[in-house]
Amino acid sequence: MKEFLAINESTLIVDTEVDCDLYIKSHVNGVPRYVLFSHGGEMFRGDRRRKLVENNIDKLYVYANSYKSFNDYQEQNLKTILADDGKSSGEKSNIVYSVAKNLTQELLNDTKSGVKMDRVTSWADNTVDYILKDENAFSNLIKVTSHDYQTYTHSVNVSVLGLLFGKFLGFSQDSMRSLGTGLLLHDFGKIEIPLDILNKPGSLTSDELKVVAKHPEAGISLLTKEDNILKESLVIVAQHHENYDGTGYPNRIGGNEIELFARVSRIIDAYDAITTNRCYKNALKPFSALLEMRENMASCFDTELFKEFICFLGNANTLIKTDQPGKYGMQGGDIASVQNHSCIQPSV
Repeated sequence: MKEFLAINESTLIVDTEVDCDLYIKSHVNGVPRYVLFSHGGEMFRGDRRRKLVENNIDKLYVYANSYKSFNDYQEQNLKTILADDGKSSGEKSNIVYSVAKNLTQELLNDTKSGVKMDRVTSWADNTVDYILKDENAFSNLIKVTSHDYQTYTHSVNVSVLGLLFGKFLGFSQDSMRSLGTGLLLHDFGKIEIPLDILNKPGSLTSDELKVVAKHPEAGISLLTKEDNILKESLVIVAQHHENYDGTGYPNRIGGNEIELFARVSRIIDAYDAITTNRCYKNALKPFSALLEMRENMASCFDTELFKEFICFLGNANTLIKTDQPGKYGMQGGDIASVQNHSCIQPSV
């Protein structure tokens, strides 16, 4: 039996061509039955939408093996989708995340065809515009981020959270575009790491850590072949594991030798790694994660940026609620009292 996946009717745009077959789900004697609604390649006209609305149908279905085609459709029409006032912020956030996840998976699985920089920067442009214009983007994008670690979901989480933090810091639209692009690609070099090391369910040996530590340089080597990637984005790929105290990798630079975007990415990268489930470690809740970062990793980070990050998360009332009742985050002043912390082994 073929597997079907649900899509929201509201994600379809009138007068656009949908490349995959669309189905309506019904039940016959309690058994689900899928009836063809439109063939792939047909235009989705206004009368089609009216028919769905009149029959209170808000879900359509596609074959599981056609879902990539539908994701491509959403990516190609992302700007129009995000500009549609008839779509909720929650729907838009789901589409933004889904498009980025699909794109990042493709980048990591099909490196021979190039990095598709035009698609990456287009996603970043549209997402930045959405974040700047929609006051509900923060809460809705946070809700859709994944809690299970995969290289591609981690990259999307880091990019989304980094863009939201960039807005909080007052970065310009152009700066946010470079930031989002660099963060989406920050772990691109991990395609050069053997999967048995990357997915090892336990601590890495010193030799394995040396292999992992090569991924920033591998990423730069691959991405510098692309002639339309911005220098500011490449810096993130090169420096996202450099620590503020100079103990990071690959070049052991520290302080303001590390570019601003890379200092931001170091914080975001560590936070997402700690708050998502790994094959060797369960996720920490946000409050516990910030405590871990403050108490065991403080010297890895630019102190002032880390203060700002805590304030940024503290502004999201539903995000920082955690394992300690009544506490929604830490005060920025808590960081000032932290002294002489050494970095734990950086997350890979």
